[in-house]
Amino acid sequence: MVDNWLNYILSACMAPSCLLCGSTSLASAKDSLCHACRHDLPVLGECCLGCGNPLDNTPFALGARPYPALIQTRYCGRCLDKPLALDRCISFFPYLSPFDRLVTNLKFNGKLGNARLLGELFSDQLAMILDSSETLPDAIVAVPLHASRMRQRGFNQSLEIARPIARRFGIPIELSLVQRRRATPPQSSLSLKQRQKNLRGAFSVITSINCNHIVIVDDVMTSGSTVHALALALKRKGVKTVSAWCICRARPLAK
Repeated sequence: MVDNWLNYILSACMAPSCLLCGSTSLASAKDSLCHACRHDLPVLGECCLGCGNPLDNTPFALGARPYPALIQTRYCGRCLDKPLALDRCISFFPYLSPFDRLVTNLKFNGKLGNARLLGELFSDQLAMILDSSETLPDAIVAVPLHASRMRQRGFNQSLEIARPIARRFGIPIELSLVQRRRATPPQSSLSLKQRQKNLRGAFSVITSINCNHIVIVDDVMTSGSTVHALALALKRKGVKTVSAWCICRARPLAK
C-alpha cells in the first residue's frame, strides 16, 4: 500500500512526457505524444472494404495524410474469393514501428497507458470518416481472452483499448456476451491454415442478444481468423451486422 502511494506521488510530481521519445514538450498534460511523434505516425493508405487489408504498399505519415482519413472503395482478391464473416473492417494503422512496440508493451509489460493512447488515436481517425447520418453500432464486443490467459495477464488488452473508443462515441461495451471456450495457442505462432483451424468454435455467445449491429474491437489483425470466428458466433445468434475495428493491420500471411 505504501509503495502504491509513493508511486502515485512520484508520478504526480514528474512532468508528463511523450510515450515514444520521452520529450516533455506536450501540448497539454492529457497528451501522450509530442507533436513531432504524432505527426510521424504511419497510417494506412487505401484498404479493402471487407477485411481492412492495405491495398497500398506505402503507408503515409499521419501529418502528411491525404483526406479522407480512410479510403475504402473496393474489395481485395481474398475477400472476393472467400470473404470473412464481417460486413466491414476498419483499421487505420500498420503493424509497424511504433505501433508494434506500443502493442507489445501493452500486452506483455502491462503498459496500460498504451491502451488509452491506441484507443484515442483510433477514435480521432474514426471521427473523421463517420458521416453525420451514419448509425453507430449498438454495442462493442472486445475480443475475449480465455480465463487462463486472463489470469496470467491480468487484463484484456482489447477491452482496455475499447474503453476510450466507447466513451468517445457513447457505445456500450458488452462485457459478458461472448466467452472464449478454448485456451488456444497464440495466433502469432501459427501458419494461416493453423490459425483458421485454431479458432474454429473457440467462441460462444452465452447471453441473449438484443443488437442488430455489433462491432468487434481488437488490437492487431493479421489473417482475420479471430474476428471471423467471433463474427460467425454472433451471426449464428441472430446479429445482422458485424463489423470489426482493429487498431493495427498486419500484412496477411501467405497460404
